[in-house]
Amino acid sequence: MNIIKTPLAIATLLAASLLAPSMAQAQLSFNLGAVSLYKSNGIDQDSRSPKAFRPAIQGGVDYSFGNGFYVGNWNSTGKFGSANVEVDLYGGYGGQISKDLTYDIGFASYLYPDNAGWNGNELYGSLTYDYLTVKLTRGVSGSIDEHSRLSVSVKQPLTDSLTLTSGLGWRNTANNFGARDYNLGLKYDLGNATSASAIYSGAQRDKVGIAGKGRLILGVSKSF
Repeated sequence: MNIIKTPLAIATLLAASLLAPSMAQAQLSFNLGAVSLYKSNGIDQDSRSPKAFRPAIQGGVDYSFGNGFYVGNWNSTGKFGSANVEVDLYGGYGGQISKDLTYDIGFASYLYPDNAGWNGNELYGSLTYDYLTVKLTRGVSGSIDEHSRLSVSVKQPLTDSLTLTSGLGWRNTANNFGARDYNLGLKYDLGNATSASAIYSGAQRDKVGIAGKGRLILGVSKSF
């Protein structure tokens, strides 16, 4: 059973974040961007016929409580069965174990208005050491129930403005037939909290079909 089922829950949570007297405005941040194609973990997310170029508008809001706890919302346009938007809601806790080692644990809900059959919830946890992050997710209900994915990613600065990003992911057999996924790209800091990216991403086509085809994805985003 899904814990959070409707966009109303998102609005309620965000309103609480904005109105609670103990919350400082400086801890609230927003992000907005666009990509040439919406892929997640190497797989095309749009349910229409696969294309190399199918732009999507994406963005969200995050709130840090200043004590390790946080909540957030992220959204993407597209065609997800009968739904025209994906709405993600998440919350968790992060902290520092040592100077270079940090952790993050939390819960995420993926919602598709007008297409509840796609909704799903998962738990996640990650460890980051310097530029290396290891993350494990585990679906707990809905369309991703019992789906697991282990990933390793690296964000290596090349210059003050340019960062190399790369990653590999492994799924259990219940999750897209155990398909492995990959990504490799560059992210460039344009200044004023704006960045541009070019990332090549895909997954095993013998497992997930054409949706896993490797594609170059161009993007731009801004935080404020």
